[in-house]
Amino acid sequence: MIDQAIQPRNYLSRVRGVALLPEERVARVFSLEEGLLDEPSSNGQLLIATTQRILFFRGDGRAREATLLPVEELKGIVVDTARKGTLSPLRGILTLVAALAFYLVVAYWMAGQFEGPGIPGINMDFVPFILLAAVLVAAWLYWRHNVRRAGGKVTLQGSNWNLSFSVLGAERIPDIDDVVECLFKCRQNRWDDLLKPQPWHA
Repeated sequence: MIDQAIQPRNYLSRVRGVALLPEERVARVFSLEEGLLDEPSSNGQLLIATTQRILFFRGDGRAREATLLPVEELKGIVVDTARKGTLSPLRGILTLVAALAFYLVVAYWMAGQFEGPGIPGINMDFVPFILLAAVLVAAWLYWRHNVRRAGGKVTLQGSNWNLSFSVLGAERIPDIDDVVECLFKCRQNRWDDLLKPQPWHA
């Protein structure tokens, strides 16, 4: 008997083109971008806990990757929550301000050195505009790789496999905890089903 806390979704028979097995039911749907969902989304990274398997999907609508793992092989789950990245948000903002200050100094110097075509509508020469775009892109990439919102890294450990993914946002941590609890309940119920005596057929 499946624990009611798992709350299996009986109406699903297929998830992103992957057919569910006989008597397999979806217990949790977790989107890395949106958190817990009532039903699977068509895009993005998705972790599905079923009564028999762990389904993990990566995809953007054009190319998709599906990982299917037996839930009874789950040995452990590591959840590493992070409050911040390698660079604090305040230092990230100061870095952005410094980048803009650098741009203003260089653009001011360039304005007196070069005469170039202007950008219609914004009263800016073409070369300083390209420099501004390059500085903003570099600052955004620096922010993205060095300033991280609170969230966590989750690693599912199996008999001979590991499945890792990162989740951003402190509001996702309770969802992660709920999915972890559900996965262990599904594994226990799966083992109980596998260990039941099977009726003998002549």
